[in-house]
Amino acid sequence: MASYHRVLGVFDRSIHARSLECDYDIDPWDILIDEERWTGKIRLVGFVDVFFLICYSGKERFEKGLIIYKDNDSVRSTLERAGKDTTEYVVNRDALVNENIQKSYYSFEDDKSSLSYEILGLGHPVGINSNYDPGSLKQYKIKIRKSSDLGARKRIQRGLRQHTLSDLMVDVVRLGFITQAELISKVIAMAVAGTATDDLARKYLQVLSGGQPGSPGLSRDRM
Repeated sequence: MASYHRVLGVFDRSIHARSLECDYDIDPWDILIDEERWTGKIRLVGFVDVFFLICYSGKERFEKGLIIYKDNDSVRSTLERAGKDTTEYVVNRDALVNENIQKSYYSFEDDKSSLSYEILGLGHPVGINSNYDPGSLKQYKIKIRKSSDLGARKRIQRGLRQHTLSDLMVDVVRLGFITQAELISKVIAMAVAGTATDDLARKYLQVLSGGQPGSPGLSRDRM
């Protein structure tokens, strides 16, 4: 059986990628996937837009795994290609009756009173195949017991949390897609155009400019 790193490579992912948010072993007794407990070592490999749950043996021998998609646009387009009713998989049902609420196909619950994280998201099994049928996408319910180690908790949360618009704005700079100055320019354009993200744009511009609206920094350093 192949290394699980080869499986990640099928999706152009690597634990050395800058978009990596989490690469952490989870005790099999601390996780349930659709109420099923996997046997063997389990590794959570999380990125900005997806995360993998990999069951492996030995050092890194792949046994089985899942990919869960956190990006709403990717999920919606995949469901549409499969000819499925996208509304059936919306997790925030209020969005179906209120067009001002963005539909989400992924939820990550971190209830302070609960001993576990709860994730509801769409994904499919993974292997060394390079092609996957859009129709194989299904909804998974995952429970992960919270670690008593604060550092481990933070890593797991980063791997599971869905990024907000403001997070993604930081990500594009952090990952080197554009510079801070280029992002500021885009935010200014958004504010001038008076888009729906107008308020967010102004707040973010204020943060980037050191808290002084109207005087953005011009540094081209990476964030």
